[in-house]
Amino acid sequence: MAEEQKGSGRVAFDYSYGNSELFSVQEAYKAIRTNIILSVIKDGCKKIVVTSSLQAEGKSTTSVNIAISLAQAFNKVLFIDCDLRLSKVHKALGIARDPGITNILSGLASIEESIQPTKFENLFVIPAGIPAPNPSEMLASAKMQLLLSKLETKFDYIIMDTPPINIVSDALPLAKIADGVILVVRSRVTTYADLDKAVKALQFIDAKIIGMILNDSAEEKNKHYKNNRYGYGYGYGYSGYNEKTR
Repeated sequence: MAEEQKGSGRVAFDYSYGNSELFSVQEAYKAIRTNIILSVIKDGCKKIVVTSSLQAEGKSTTSVNIAISLAQAFNKVLFIDCDLRLSKVHKALGIARDPGITNILSGLASIEESIQPTKFENLFVIPAGIPAPNPSEMLASAKMQLLLSKLETKFDYIIMDTPPINIVSDALPLAKIADGVILVVRSRVTTYADLDKAVKALQFIDAKIIGMILNDSAEEKNKHYKNNRYGYGYGYGYSGYNEKTR
């Protein structure tokens, strides 16, 4: 379970499932994990991009929890922090920001130097790296595609946390080559107009949207599945995308 601390400027992760509420959130992530596994059927590594339309929708917290949940199912998982403008995952996981993705792409560090282990078995991280003046260009570069091709041979899943697509275009080149894209939306924060704009941007590049995760659900008092969305506690939920969800 991951809890985002409001106003602290960082994300704190708490995985001590000590009560029924935390257990329910854990079960929600297991359901999300199952949906991802069933949505991306292919041999070899599966590349998943997690993004949102705006900031403060719980994207980074959600993407890390997805990676942890997949690792707990005995998959070898690599989490890449591709939010180069507002990186914070390294703080939450207690690792250094660099060497990271920008170090690799600029030739300042090797892949081996930049992959960092975590306290979670089977989960590894490439943090954002040193601040770069051109994050969009770096993520869209041929070097980035080549890097992903090399990493695919070493992992079962690659989870990429990317910036909100309605604010900057950094996520789009990665979404185009990913095996699936997950959109994180937040109840009472994300508007239909925001979501529609994000979906259309992804559809324009033929990205494969495999689902949306509803964060901070208004159904948080319900302890059951309703309309294919899980609502309890922090209200994480999973819904496959189709025209009817718009």
